[in-house]
Amino acid sequence: MVQVDDIKNSLRIDHSMDDKMIQELIDTASYYVISAIDGQAEDGVIEGYKQLDWAVSLLVQHWYMNRQEASSERIPITVQSLIQQMRGAYYATH
Repeated sequence: MVQVDDIKNSLRIDHSMDDKMIQELIDTASYYVISAIDGQAEDGVIEGYKQLDWAVSLLVQHWYMNRQEASSERIPITVQSLIQQMRGAYYATH
């Protein structure tokens, strides 16, 4: 599971002013990625995929770095690719 400190280390954030927001971004990104794979999946199934943490981390970093912009910036291609990999693996076994 992605932790606030993981995101702060990746983005080289050395203060705690945004910790609550980063946690909310982690929670939202986790829900987003899991729902993109299968919103009806049993708890813990998708969380078992190794790609999940990386997809969540990349999405949180993207949202954090682009939170000031009012653009139609898409989800990063790497996150989309990871979601597709997990979706394929999920539907191959369920």
